[in-house]
Amino acid sequence: MYRKSILALSVTAAVALGAVGCGAGGGTTDTINMSLNTDPATFDPALAKGGDDFTVARLLFDTVVRKDAGNTLAGGVASSWTAEDAAHYTLTIRSGLNCSDGTPITPTVVAASLTRFAAKETGSSGRTLALGGATATFTPDDKAGTVKAELSAPWSDFLTGLTLPQAGIVCPAGLKDTKGLAAGKVAGAFSGPYSLTASQPAVSYQLSLREGYAAWPKFAKPLTGEAAKQVTLTPITDYATIATQLLAGSLDVGTVSDENVARFDGNKGFTSSVASNTTTYLLFNERPGTVFADKPELRTAVAQAIDAKAFSDIISGKRGSTILSVGSAKLACVNTDKSLLVAQDAAAASKKLTGVRFRIVGTTLLQSGNDYIAEALRNAGATVTVDSLDNANWATLTTAGGKDWDINVQGDNNQLGVLTSSLLRVMGPATEDGGRNKTGEPNKEGYGFVTKAMSEIDRNAQCSALQSAQKSFLERVDAIPLATLPATTVAAAGFDIRTFDDYLDPATLRIVK
Repeated sequence: MYRKSILALSVTAAVALGAVGCGAGGGTTDTINMSLNTDPATFDPALAKGGDDFTVARLLFDTVVRKDAGNTLAGGVASSWTAEDAAHYTLTIRSGLNCSDGTPITPTVVAASLTRFAAKETGSSGRTLALGGATATFTPDDKAGTVKAELSAPWSDFLTGLTLPQAGIVCPAGLKDTKGLAAGKVAGAFSGPYSLTASQPAVSYQLSLREGYAAWPKFAKPLTGEAAKQVTLTPITDYATIATQLLAGSLDVGTVSDENVARFDGNKGFTSSVASNTTTYLLFNERPGTVFADKPELRTAVAQAIDAKAFSDIISGKRGSTILSVGSAKLACVNTDKSLLVAQDAAAASKKLTGVRFRIVGTTLLQSGNDYIAEALRNAGATVTVDSLDNANWATLTTAGGKDWDINVQGDNNQLGVLTSSLLRVMGPATEDGGRNKTGEPNKEGYGFVTKAMSEIDRNAQCSALQSAQKSFLERVDAIPLATLPATTVAAAGFDIRTFDDYLDPATLRIVK
């Protein structure tokens, strides 16, 4: 039996906490219950690192633009935007928007929040996604209603980067008290549809719809139904439990990523959608003094010991598929050349790995996969320890730098839907330097190709550079591609949540009874 644990990088189901008439049982309700995998590590959107952080950030803070279907953008806090080139942008801010304490959301407010998000010293995990290695200057004009953004170097994913939950607009009260912001204790910090009104770690988090809120995004296909007046977020980790609670009528919406999906086959009381934007791959710690630093032959041996198909079957109940890069096959410009991957060769792996000691880390939410990797490497002669940590501690450990781990079983929720999001996990600025690269090895050649791609507007030119970037990390074996982890979001009758391509947006939760 596969371990039925929920992947923290996806939005998950809700456990009903006494809400009247919620779930599949029918009746009226003004509440949606939704589960988290662990407690949020922070309520400061700029510092969000894991899926639970992203969920609460999306509900509490609006962004200037939002993702829409077909990899297009929809207006959020901004009603429109223009790009002179890949380094100069103008955002027109919607009038009449207010913070949770009534403060008007002006261009000055927007610019102040984005300046903090983009500052290297803030340490946002989304900064590199939105800017690459560039710096950004945001200039507000309250009279004209605009914010001009100027990047020190081109980055054509900039506008898409501003859809990230980490780029959520923090109101002045939150910027004045960032410690209180992180703890969720600044009542006037919120720009989004909900305010955090009650918090009990490991028990539940209560979010209340802001009275008079009217800043819903202008999606190409308008949302239907009504926003819940209350959203209760409750930690829950087990897929089987989620499926059981949905079927019992006590959950409203849930995400299941294993064989429990089959329990809903043919059941007309539920609707579902599948997203495959979560990928898994092994990352090596290549910081000076680590076992894999400057040892491509040792990294190759690890790749030779691993069966990606077996890993895929274990984590997804045979519902996933193997990948040829760090991104899914649906992403533009993703590698399709299987010859660039290291072929499985157990005998060759044993020659290099026998007697070698190293430590594997991963989230408990992929524990069965972590255990498979450890066993495969033990079979190749290595001496291995494996630590499966809760998502918050795993994210903290693997982004802190240092030498406390050697191999990371990475679960990567590609919220942007662009290849650079995942490539920056294996090249470019290290996490301890404000980037996303967990290996600690910049791979200047590969990152050079990424920055070249981001200076291009033409898609063919972008893809050519991004293929070279992928070839670089695959030949260096900085990471070992494994598999996608399909996530099926199930909604009981009377509830809805929107999936845009492979991105599930928690702020689109609606009651449609």
